[in-house]
Amino acid sequence: RDLGIHHASNFTLAMESAEIVLVQIREGDSSLRHARELLFEYTQILLEHKCDVGSFQDLEVELKELPGRYSPEHGGGMLVAYRSDSHYAHGALSVHRESVSCKDGTFKDADAIACIAFKALAEEGVAEIKRLYVREPYRNLGLGALLTRAVIQQAKKANKYTSMKLDTLERLPYCIQMYTRMGFKACAPYVPNPEGDAVYLELPLPVRPPSGAPQIEAMAQSLIKARNVPNSEAADVHVTSLVQSYQLHSAISRAGEVVQGWKVGATNEAAMQRLGLTSPFRAPLFSPNVRRGPCPVAFEELGVKISALECEFAFRIGKALPPRQGRACVPNTAYTEDEVWDAVESLMPAIEIAATRSPSKLPPSPETTPSLVADYGLNGVLVLGQPIKASLIDRTSLSAATATLSREGGGKGMSAEGKGSNVMGCPVASLTWLVNSLSSDGVTLEEGAIVSTGAAALIPSDKCPWGEKCTVKGALGGLPAAAGDASVSIELTEA
Repeated sequence: RDLGIHHASNFTLAMESAEIVLVQIREGDSSLRHARELLFEYTQILLEHKCDVGSFQDLEVELKELPGRYSPEHGGGMLVAYRSDSHYAHGALSVHRESVSCKDGTFKDADAIACIAFKALAEEGVAEIKRLYVREPYRNLGLGALLTRAVIQQAKKANKYTSMKLDTLERLPYCIQMYTRMGFKACAPYVPNPEGDAVYLELPLPVRPPSGAPQIEAMAQSLIKARNVPNSEAADVHVTSLVQSYQLHSAISRAGEVVQGWKVGATNEAAMQRLGLTSPFRAPLFSPNVRRGPCPVAFEELGVKISALECEFAFRIGKALPPRQGRACVPNTAYTEDEVWDAVESLMPAIEIAATRSPSKLPPSPETTPSLVADYGLNGVLVLGQPIKASLIDRTSLSAATATLSREGGGKGMSAEGKGSNVMGCPVASLTWLVNSLSSDGVTLEEGAIVSTGAAALIPSDKCPWGEKCTVKGALGGLPAAAGDASVSIELTEA
């Protein structure tokens, strides 16, 4: 069941940005106590106090044995959501972080906010989503979708499930709509349900075979280690094609790194010529590297070399875009810009710090491009401004929209200006290219994914020397007045 998933509402009060951390429950952690409290609350509301809570579906036994069937050892998982600055989240095993917009004070005095779980079913290759619950003060913020995406990602990483199932109720249409947007479809009943309006849904999951190339897996581990250890370089990362670069990205994801979205690079002719490419490239945006501004960013977490500072048009996807075509690229099946734009939830101003852990591959050249793309597509960090609803924007106007970037402090200030037309003629064209590139490789652009579309304005690395503290500000212009402030800022600091 799924409680606490409501339609999003339009806030008219002052807003804030809160970072939510999802914690894997483990024996002995405070999160285990909170999980029990949340599950008991959830069941009370579900039953509307009609019977003894402890006896319902053997809940008393389930609470006593947690994590039990939801433990990774049994092929499952259970997550509890906290605000990232909650002391309960410190030292816990966090699996995902994401910022949400909310009314000022929403998370004041918050401890455990929400929970979700999944477990293996007796049916081979099938997992079941269970116990999705968001406490009352924290509803209408998209947390239900955030939690659901997180357990889907965990099930995918297990690489042994071919589908996920769940049951919900017809009287919860907002839940059914959310699951449908994620790609769930109706299926036959698979467990008894005493409720007369039960609805059963299923989501197919891809099972990815190992790359079959030990050297790819070894290079993936080298890149992960370099990303997680401050000021370290990735050793022996050398690939010769974008196919191998993308194989490395898949290996990094298989190793447990959470994909929060995608970036597109080389989105103009000059960049493609410099890199020896005939089209843009893509790379996953992994969870720790996507943040909400304003925020500090320490040089030591970026790697060992900044490649550029970029102001970009970023999008959040509101509806999953699954593959339409195989590698044979069947004609007339590509997504159109209109179809892609219909799936966009919001536009955000963004600053990307392009950085590398492989400085020996710089400056970029046709020979070193695949290795640099393999290094997370040169993504150091992506910092996002406040979202602007897509419904407020005429997508055709984004070509003429402006992007400005300024660097202040640490000596002489620098600035750069550009337009949306610098990004494949229009940022939506870049987004559409990404959707079709993923589609051709059988990859879904998931609901909730963040996409950065390429540099609209750029300050080169020699104008932002390594280790020189400064403030970087980015802004998008030429948007409707109703869009409000379309700016974002970061502080580059020492650790």
